Amino acid sequence: MEIMKAKVIAELIQRTIADWHVQSQSRPSDYVIVTDEIRRIRPLNEHRDDLEQVVRELVTTNTEMWHEEDKVRSQKDDVVLKAIRNINPLNQHRNDLIEEIDEIVLDKVGK
Repeated sequence: MEIMKAKVIAELIQRTIADWHVQSQSRPSDYVIVTDEIRRIRPLNEHRDDLEQVVRELVTTNTEMWHEEDKVRSQKDDVVLKAIRNINPLNQHRNDLIEEIDEIVLDKVGK
């Protein structure tokens, strides 16, 4: 099996970030990310082998988290609190996705 080339991954990252910015424009201002919603994306212990899909989810999660981290610097306490509540599940999901990428790559290279 072949692993995605770096150029393909870089292009995927750029497209995913651009798509996120378009999709997030229609979100309500009080949007809250919760662990259950993230778990709906990938239930625990479910193994996938679609590296492109998992990389796309990782980029989306990173982009989401970076924007939430920007909100933490707000002077409005309610904005800061919502951002902090969003960052924790995003960070856990990011770690899970990184581990999933490791599993996929190890499977493809034959451990």
